[in-house]
Amino acid sequence: MAPVDDPDRVPDVQRAVLAEIGRAVGRAVSPGKLSRPEFYRAAATGFGVVQVGDSRGYGCFLIRKGMIS
Repeated sequence: MAPVDDPDRVPDVQRAVLAEIGRAVGRAVSPGKLSRPEFYRAAATGFGVVQVGDSRGYGCFLIRKGMIS
């Protein structure tokens, strides 16, 4: 989810998650960005939810499994 006040900003929590994903796949990853309403619409169609104890803002992610063409 993109920050409401500055959609181009990458919050620390997102930077940390992207670094871990990049480490796992062996290259930098470039995420997509969704506005708050777009994120909630997409999340409503999701298959599963993973809730963690990190309470930092903008730590919401949609992760797709498989190939997107």
